[in-house]
Amino acid sequence: MKREQLLSEEPAAELPPILEQLTIGQRKILIDHSALYNRLPGDFKIRLESLMHIFLREVTFEVDGFSEVTEEMRICVAAEACVLILHLGYDSYSQLRRVIISKDVLKRDGKECAGWAGRHEVTMYWDACLDGMYWGSDNHNVILHEFAHVLDQADDAEAQSIPVAVDSVAERKKWEEVIACEYPKIQAAQAWLSLKHTIDKYALTSNAEFFSCATESFFERSRELQIDHPEIYELFQNYYGLDPVQWEEAKSRRDSQLTFIKTFGPLTFVALVTGVVFLLGMSGIIPMAGIFCGFVPFAFLILGIVYWYLLGPKGDLR
Repeated sequence: MKREQLLSEEPAAELPPILEQLTIGQRKILIDHSALYNRLPGDFKIRLESLMHIFLREVTFEVDGFSEVTEEMRICVAAEACVLILHLGYDSYSQLRRVIISKDVLKRDGKECAGWAGRHEVTMYWDACLDGMYWGSDNHNVILHEFAHVLDQADDAEAQSIPVAVDSVAERKKWEEVIACEYPKIQAAQAWLSLKHTIDKYALTSNAEFFSCATESFFERSRELQIDHPEIYELFQNYYGLDPVQWEEAKSRRDSQLTFIKTFGPLTFVALVTGVVFLLGMSGIIPMAGIFCGFVPFAFLILGIVYWYLLGPKGDLR
């Protein structure tokens, strides 16, 4: 089936009816590996899955150093790549043909790197892909970075951090103005420790890197980018047609509720049991002497729970 038959003629935000969904196993891969997927609202996940199925049909996967392309590779790359086009639609990747997953760190011009991308092909170091997906707020996501390069080059085959159409004069001018304004700020942040910039200093490497690095910040440090650099956030919000700060806030509320339940739930239960026992004792149903004898080990139990949930190790935070 040709690509034209797969793509909708409707605006990208209104995708055709969902014909295919991920399996339980495929979703588990994303739940286990992708912090960004876990942040997405439910309706965005449905839209993402439809785009992923097109991506997986249209793009060939190859490996370098691995014995085979795994389902984990295909699902992880497709998901992160398609987050970028949730609003733009799959036509933004219409020229993409191949993804190559490398077992070893990539080398170009004597330097090591995690990936590179053109209009037709993307090559990435797999371990870096997994790390970038898992740590969802470290401002480094190889898959987002490289596929942002694909979007940057889609309109004119040139990576210059202006991803809009050549004939969109006003839009291109806006991008040029924002980039011209922000580059000195990133340079100053690199030179002076007292200054900081949300976008990574790697954006200074070349004109091509600003858009990709800013894309990582837009999705991984959304709130920080919006507060510290509202012009950049608005520019990327308009381009991607997304507002990831809202996803972050929604997840934050859920996390707060879960944290409260996990932290104070057992303590609340213990307090209720203790209160009931003392009420029974005061009413004469249970002898008070027996209550006090049993209270000593019970008190140690309470202290142990308090330590574990409030002062003990919290484990690995994503």
